Amino acid sequence: MLVLFGQPISGIVTMRVDKFREGPDGLQVKLGKDWTDVPEPAAAVIRVHLATRPGLSTAANPDSPLAFPGRMPGRTMHVYTVANILRESGIPAMATRSRAWIQLVRQTPPSLLADALSISPKTAMRFAERAGTGYLAYATLHPGGGSGLPHARSAFGWSRQIRETARS
Repeated sequence: MLVLFGQPISGIVTMRVDKFREGPDGLQVKLGKDWTDVPEPAAAVIRVHLATRPGLSTAANPDSPLAFPGRMPGRTMHVYTVANILRESGIPAMATRSRAWIQLVRQTPPSLLADALSISPKTAMRFAERAGTGYLAYATLHPGGGSGLPHARSAFGWSRQIRETARS
C-alpha cells in the first residue's frame, strides 16, 4: 500500500480485511470511497499476507478483522514496528510514499487521485507540481476540453480509459 498508493503507515496498519476483495479483474482495495485494482505481483503478495497474517495464532485473536493484527487482541501492529521492518528491508517509508504519489499524479488527475486515496486536494496538487504536471495537462488528452472524457469508479480506472481513448 505504501509503494503502490503512497498510503501512510498509520493508515496501513489500521486496515481491515474487509477493505480487500477479489474483483472482476483481480484483487481490489478500498482506500477512499471506491474500490481500486491492485496490480500483480503486489496482489499476490497481499493475498499471501492476508491468508497468513501474523498474530492470529493466539487463542484470544484467531478471528481478528485486522489486516495487520498486533500481538495484543484487537490491537494493530505498531507503526514503529512496521517502519522498522521496512527500514531493515531497505525501504525508506517517507521517500517511498512521496515517490509513489509523484508517479500516481503523472498518471491520474490530482483531483481524482485525492478522492481515490482519501488525501487532501492541496496535497495532490503539490505532488503534481513536484512531478512537473498540473491538472491542465490532462485537458490535452481529449479534444473538447474534457467534456467527452470517460468516467469510471476509480481514478486508476479512469486513467486507463483515458489512455485507451487517446490511443484510438
